[in-house]
Amino acid sequence: MNRLWSIVPLLAVILITASASAQPAGGMSSLIDDKRARALIDAGDARFQAGELPAALDLYKAVLDRYPVSRWRFLARLKIGKQHLKERKFDLALDQFRRVAVDENPDGGQRGDSDLQVGICFFEMGKFEEAFAQLRKVIKFYPGTAFSNDAYYYIGQAHFKLGRYRHAIEAFKNVGTSIEEGAPQAARLDAGKRLYVKIEDKDLSAQAGEEGVDVTVETTSGDREKMICFPVTSGSSVLMGSLRTQLGEANAGDEMVQIVGTDTITVTYTDRQTADAELNIKRTQKIRVVGNARVKVVDGAFADPVGAVVLEKTVFLLVQDSDRDVSAKSDSLEVIVRTKRPIELSTDGEETTPRPVTDILAALEQAEKSGPVFRVVDEKKVKLVERRASGSPPAGPVHTGVFIGVVSLSRETDAPNPGTVSGRLGDVFEVEYQDEVSLDLDSVTRTTTARVIEGNLNPLQVANARIDDEELKFKTALRTSEALKNIGNIYKDLGLTQQATDRYKQALAETQQVARNYGALNQRLLEETYVQMWKIYYAMDDLGRAAQMCLELQRRFPESTFVDDALLLMGKVSQKQGRYQEAIGVFRRLAALKDSLLAPSAQYSIGECYEELGTAGQNRIYFDEAFLAFKACFEKFPNSNQAGDALAKMAEYYYAKEDFNRALDLYDEALEQYQDSKFLDVVLYNYGRCLVKLRRLSDAADKFNQLISTYPNSKLVGNAQKIVKAINQRASSQ
Repeated sequence: MNRLWSIVPLLAVILITASASAQPAGGMSSLIDDKRARALIDAGDARFQAGELPAALDLYKAVLDRYPVSRWRFLARLKIGKQHLKERKFDLALDQFRRVAVDENPDGGQRGDSDLQVGICFFEMGKFEEAFAQLRKVIKFYPGTAFSNDAYYYIGQAHFKLGRYRHAIEAFKNVGTSIEEGAPQAARLDAGKRLYVKIEDKDLSAQAGEEGVDVTVETTSGDREKMICFPVTSGSSVLMGSLRTQLGEANAGDEMVQIVGTDTITVTYTDRQTADAELNIKRTQKIRVVGNARVKVVDGAFADPVGAVVLEKTVFLLVQDSDRDVSAKSDSLEVIVRTKRPIELSTDGEETTPRPVTDILAALEQAEKSGPVFRVVDEKKVKLVERRASGSPPAGPVHTGVFIGVVSLSRETDAPNPGTVSGRLGDVFEVEYQDEVSLDLDSVTRTTTARVIEGNLNPLQVANARIDDEELKFKTALRTSEALKNIGNIYKDLGLTQQATDRYKQALAETQQVARNYGALNQRLLEETYVQMWKIYYAMDDLGRAAQMCLELQRRFPESTFVDDALLLMGKVSQKQGRYQEAIGVFRRLAALKDSLLAPSAQYSIGECYEELGTAGQNRIYFDEAFLAFKACFEKFPNSNQAGDALAKMAEYYYAKEDFNRALDLYDEALEQYQDSKFLDVVLYNYGRCLVKLRRLSDAADKFNQLISTYPNSKLVGNAQKIVKAINQRASSQ
């Protein structure tokens, strides 16, 4: 038999934005517009790195407003969405990510990243079932990527929060294992990351048992460790094992792989029987230690990055590159520092120097030009030395991979100082480092920049804050409204109706103020006010006004991504009021929308409405209609989080009709395809009930015991224990 095994370094959990495709998408965007849009994004990135978040977001939003069909709009939305997610504005973040994860976006990296971010949003919101469905989608459609690794991580975290520890462990085992065969990363390990070894060998897995398979890990610097690989699941042909790595002196047998930058790691296991019937053949694979360098301009403590440097002050430099730690001594490396000045050409070809950018409008104008051109003002080489770890003995070995150094930034004069790099206000300070060995196959130039300013970088103390910017004032009002609504929800949950109502009214007043005073000037902000008002009315149980706001949103903003949410809410309002036929009509309209992410929820809600109609009128026909609706949900949207619930409902239908064999088929499918779903304890319980009805008592006891061990917190555990006890008593009496 052919066997496959690989060594997989666990890459850091980072969110990757791939470079956009070379072709414009979603309209006839010109090359000039694309260039200007990219310049806006670059300007926004510079503001973001300098810590000026509002200005950065305004520049990203300017891409959407000014160049709505440029291919760079997707990257702008992705950046805006990530900032919203960081600020826990989940609705706004989801809106941006969903607009990136569309077929017209040609960049698969951006789509994969946005799909992952949607799953993370659901996780942070505590909507774990929605998160499971979205993250499994990432694993299915983006195998062999960092997105898939991150998806496994969040699946494990969600199961852990739900108390499903066995499922959490299974998910965590897969973190770091998603990597394309033959990818350059598979033969390289970023020093300090966990080393994963994966062996695919069916007969070896069968022989491993509970003791596992021994694997030897050796480094050229002298470390030697033993790793044990176990099957990832019972009966699986894939075995996994891992060890931590760190920079340091070799210390064999401590279950930690100590490495230096020049190391090669050799991993060996014994293939007990090959496809050619050979016995005990040694299988080895080598992996090189590398490190992706990071370059920073930092504060005086060499801790936090800064976005600006001050004239006539010291500039502090830091490079982190683990593969440059090549000895026990404090190693060194070299960087190039330079000052650059943006230049323009006048109409007669003469060089002119633009005025320093002082406000957002100037930044917009400058960014929309064909692109900044710089000339080098001054340039120096600076030596950086490896920093000793905090608390380490002064005479001991140094293994940090962090290199620090300083350079003085002097004011430009006619007589330059050879020991400093000179510049003036408005220049750009740049650090360049050649990362010769990295996870990439080729040498990579790493750079970072900072603005040259006057004064100092001490933190500002605000004694009196006054909001003069109109847009900022109204954005603040919307945030206040959201906070008041959330406080009202807490009061409502506590049964404090009057206090909740007061908070809702305050929230409504804040939102209406924005709509009256600023909505006509900013349509994007007006759209947010409509969404906020419908949520407030719905929280107040004023369902009529909530539905009215939904209709108004659809009328004013038919292209809004919130229209789907509005339709779903309108249907839920009618369903809550007992107007089931009206609700079914709204849900059908939503379910028919092309590419709507809420279509599965709408289709499932149709089945719920028919169920409620059948219960209220004792009409069997409605239950048949409910079955068809759930069946349509499962068949049309098999990857949605409602699919598993629909499958369970279909099985309940067969159980009620005493068609137990067909119910069992559906339960088997649910257990196989929806291992993350919240209802699996119910599936196992009903599976056992069907087996009892079929007189297969031993099999029934197995299902009930699986429920008890896997879902110990389920409310069905008590009943399952009673049934198992009865089955055991019956078996012992025979």
